[in-house]
Amino acid sequence: MNLSLIFRSSLTFGLIGFFLGTANAQLVQSLWHADHIGYRLPGTVPKEKLVFTLPSYGMGIYNSGFSFNDLVVSSTQNVYEFDVDGILAKLDEENTLAIGGSLQTLGVGWKINNLWLEAGHQIRFENFLFYPRDLFSVFFKGNASYIGQTADLGLKVSSFNYSEIYAGAALEWENFSAGARVKLLHGALAANTERGKLDLYTSDDVYQLTLQSDYLLHTSPELDILKGEDANIEMGLQDFTLRDMLSRNAGFAFDLGASARIGERFRLDGAIMDIGQIRWKDDLVSYRSMKTIQYDGFQFNSLFSDDSLSLIGALDTLQELLAFEEEQGQPFTTRLPWHFQVGGRYEALSWLNVSALFFGQKRPERMYSGFSLGANARIGNVWEFGLTYSAYSRTYDNIGAHTLLRLGPLRIYAASDNIVSLFTLDDSRYANGRAGLQLAF
Repeated sequence: MNLSLIFRSSLTFGLIGFFLGTANAQLVQSLWHADHIGYRLPGTVPKEKLVFTLPSYGMGIYNSGFSFNDLVVSSTQNVYEFDVDGILAKLDEENTLAIGGSLQTLGVGWKINNLWLEAGHQIRFENFLFYPRDLFSVFFKGNASYIGQTADLGLKVSSFNYSEIYAGAALEWENFSAGARVKLLHGALAANTERGKLDLYTSDDVYQLTLQSDYLLHTSPELDILKGEDANIEMGLQDFTLRDMLSRNAGFAFDLGASARIGERFRLDGAIMDIGQIRWKDDLVSYRSMKTIQYDGFQFNSLFSDDSLSLIGALDTLQELLAFEEEQGQPFTTRLPWHFQVGGRYEALSWLNVSALFFGQKRPERMYSGFSLGANARIGNVWEFGLTYSAYSRTYDNIGAHTLLRLGPLRIYAASDNIVSLFTLDDSRYANGRAGLQLAF
């Protein structure tokens, strides 16, 4: 088994598959501004007495580097002109493609006097791909500009799919409420790079290459990407089975939250969520490479070179040179990407709320944060509609919307933080959405 396939498939997934819109994400801040039962922070108590959560699904994507249209200058009859130099000027030394999502399968909540109790189940997946600027540069331009230098090709991944069974409670007294959720986790799939060093040095002496690796990838179980060329490193709901709910890959997490009403019209909410981790023990496989290889007379050409040796061909050659060792894996731990929300809501009119929110998520290797402003209007007891503006980790053009339709006890809701991106994903680095159904009494 050879791990260079990971670099080919992951790079294709991360830098091309993203453009096709095959991704999912989870945090939809517009639902917080909506302030209805479609989204409930821990520590808040709703007005409804009994709520049944029917299936709901969230999806989206974030790329710290660029959008598709940042890269493509023009296209004619499927022939693309790329602005590679322009993209390289925008990239950091290391960049992130973040993908995640959740399927709420079933939930129930009920209110007993001032006490709110809830329980439910959902399936969640988180995918993080960290790609260095050098990898992008070598992918498109070859290594000619790295003569006498070292290029960082160390692609890293942190991906996992798991089932979550939760129970929570919140207590309200006077103008204050507080509560918590506890979550029992069962891991289905994981791929986690513990060490991701892969350095390529190009000597100025007849293009001698020195490839130095210190790479260790843990998986549970062996993933499809390690089995064939048609595999995809992204993990989603299609990879989940009921058997995975009973795996020994167990974990625990919790949420904490509180809400305070100040005067008659202002309310302040805050929560920290997904504090926890999963310990992976089932079907473990690890892939390791720790060596230095020299190769004379070899050059990485651009992927788009007219020469017969392309980057893909170069990686095929490296596939023969690099002997990654497959071994029985040892138990490993993945921490959930915890996140927080702190915001205030003001009742400007009897039918109109305005609100502001500061939020963030701790993903592997760094914290991503932003703020959001919103307004929510109620038209009778049938329809709610709102608009939001969000700035998130160097994306500043996110206009969102949310809506709620009440048909007797049935609630139908949908929301997105960047409504335009749902129709023009090629122009977006940040996109998400969520829709669902509930019964409320």
